[in-house]
Order: sequence, then structure tokens, then C-alpha cells
Amino acid sequence: MKQLVWSLPLAFLLACGAGTGSSGSDNGEGGGGGEGGSGPGSSSSTSSSSTSSSSTSSSTSSGPGGLTEMERLQIFCEKTMLAGCPAWFSSTAQCVDIMSKTQSDLCEDKWVAETDCLGKTQAGDWGCNFGGEPEIVGTVCRDEYGFGSYCRIAVATPECYGAACMYDADCPGEMKCNDATEHCLEANAQCGGLPCKYDADCPSAFKCNDALGQCVLN
Repeated sequence: MKQLVWSLPLAFLLACGAGTGSSGSDNGEGGGGGEGGSGPGSSSSTSSSSTSSSSTSSSTSSGPGGLTEMERLQIFCEKTMLAGCPAWFSSTAQCVDIMSKTQSDLCEDKWVAETDCLGKTQAGDWGCNFGGEPEIVGTVCRDEYGFGSYCRIAVATPECYGAACMYDADCPGEMKCNDATEHCLEANAQCGGLPCKYDADCPSAFKCNDALGQCVLN
């Protein structure tokens, strides 16, 4: 879908959820797909705490489009939770729990557009790809689906959204500074959907799509 990578990184968010017991009866080892990272980091912990607090406060008040954050989470999770598509989450509840930790102002416009569109889809608009991932069949929401959710996952991933920076020299090791997010990222990370201004803002396997302002696969 749009050459965005979703298949490696939700493992990080799922692992965090399982570690804190947030998955509960949803069997936190559920989906195998996503855009998370390979392990927790200090920047991710800070990001997760702040985004979770933001999500809690916004869940009770209307946001852009008149829907609360919780309503948008429900739309995304209910629409993508398809029988025969086990790659991401094991239940709608697990999906809501994990995705609620990924809220970011950087992704808000695309998240609103995506969930607004997904809310209008019907069962016949959906199918499963060869990897067990839910996908849109046909042209409905093809310009919206994935771009907000992938962005949120990327920004919640420490390999894609590390320490704050202004220049590459501000980043540790081999990480480089992303001009769009002003946070460090690893050159070999899986960051499909990460905001960008230039190709240099994306990991080595990705390029910046100027129209989207997001990293996509080369």
C-alpha cells in the first residue's frame, strides 16, 4: 500500500504493551505487523508518555472533523480488523490500546483525513493481502489510507524519532537529523510514513515523496 513499510515495527509497540500489561485479555503478542522498532529507548519512553497523555485528554473532546480521538481510533481499528487478516492486531481492543499511544501533532492532518475516509468504507471495500494485512480494494480511500496511521507508528518508534536535533552532529552514533521532525533517526530503520522534507530525512531504503511529505520505499 503506497510503498509504505508496515511489517516490522509494530513489534516494538506490541512488546511495550505486553510489558506493561496493557494488552490484558487481548493477548499482547497479537499482530506481527507494524512500524515500531526493535526495543525501547529513552526518547520512545518520553514520546509514549506524552502522546498517551495527549490521547487521554483528547478522547473526551471533539477534534478536527467533529470526532474525538477515541472515535477515530475505533473507526481505524474496527475497519481494519478483518477476519483472515491477522498480521497487525489480535483484537479491536488491542488495536485501540496500541494506537492510542502513537498520537502526534505531526501526523494529525493525515490521521484525520484517513479516519474520515475509512469511516465511509463498506465491507466490500476491504480485503487481505498476501501478508495477512488489511488493504483497500479499488480506489476508495487510496489517497488517505495508511498515511496517517503509518506516520503515527513511525513517530512512536525510537529508531525513526530519536533525540531532538538541529544538525546531524547533534545525533548519536550513525543517526542523522530529520529536518521535518527535528529528531534523529537511524539510517537502516523502517520508517514508512515518517514526515520528511528531503530524501536525506529518510532511512537509506526510503526516499521523500514531495507530494506527501513522507518517506516511502525507493
